[in-house]
Amino acid sequence: MSEDDADPGMALAVVTARTGLSADTLRYYEREGLLPPVARSPGGRRRYRQVDLDRLAFLLRLRATGMPIATMRRFAELRRHGEAGRAGRLAMLLEHRAEVRRRVGLLGENLRAIDRKIDRHRRILRQRGECTVPDASPAAFELLPLHHVQLAIPPGGEDACRAFWRDVLGMEELAKPPVLAARGGCWFRGGGLEVHLGAEDPFVPAKKAHPGLLVSGLRELAAVLESAGHPVTWDDDFPGHDRCYATDPFGNRLEFLEPSADPS
Repeated sequence: MSEDDADPGMALAVVTARTGLSADTLRYYEREGLLPPVARSPGGRRRYRQVDLDRLAFLLRLRATGMPIATMRRFAELRRHGEAGRAGRLAMLLEHRAEVRRRVGLLGENLRAIDRKIDRHRRILRQRGECTVPDASPAAFELLPLHHVQLAIPPGGEDACRAFWRDVLGMEELAKPPVLAARGGCWFRGGGLEVHLGAEDPFVPAKKAHPGLLVSGLRELAAVLESAGHPVTWDDDFPGHDRCYATDPFGNRLEFLEPSADPS
């Protein structure tokens, strides 16, 4: 008996209850080719197996992140081609991921603008004595994701910083405010985080304290670092994550980590 034969499947009503999708939507996904034809019971009723639900769950993720139905249909068509369509599916997912990241970045900028407006209103109300929320109460403030990390570099190390943070890691260099630019150093932004490199004399590299940078595609990043002359050291002591260490051109310790595909 095959694994599929051993799985009696789930009725349409069970799947609608689990997913929150209507029966019409499920039928539409199947009719449009987004899902392969669902198995039928002897009486002709749809019986969804776990593989159907797994495919449906991923389709919903694509839809929730803004992929158009027409693009989802092309993705499903490539999936029907099996291994012959794998490279095409990868290319589509990479393109979609880039678009999702772009929109996440825009959302972050908009959220920060809203936070600034909230802070301004609170400040004005406090000055008027009209703000009844104490400054120390949990409702008066909220810790947000890191804006930037600061690392020290030796004086004159800006070009080496650009070769590493911009050319190897693909971050964008930011213009420093004039009053700070006169002090040397440089700033970079990427993945919703800024890295500020400040000149320090005498310079001592940070061997213990370090930023932990969350990445997607850790092994690909490690290969890029290695090929650029920055050896990596792997470490498996952080449950639920793959991670490795490297150093910047000046010996500052850097950690790169990615959630494990299998946390167990």
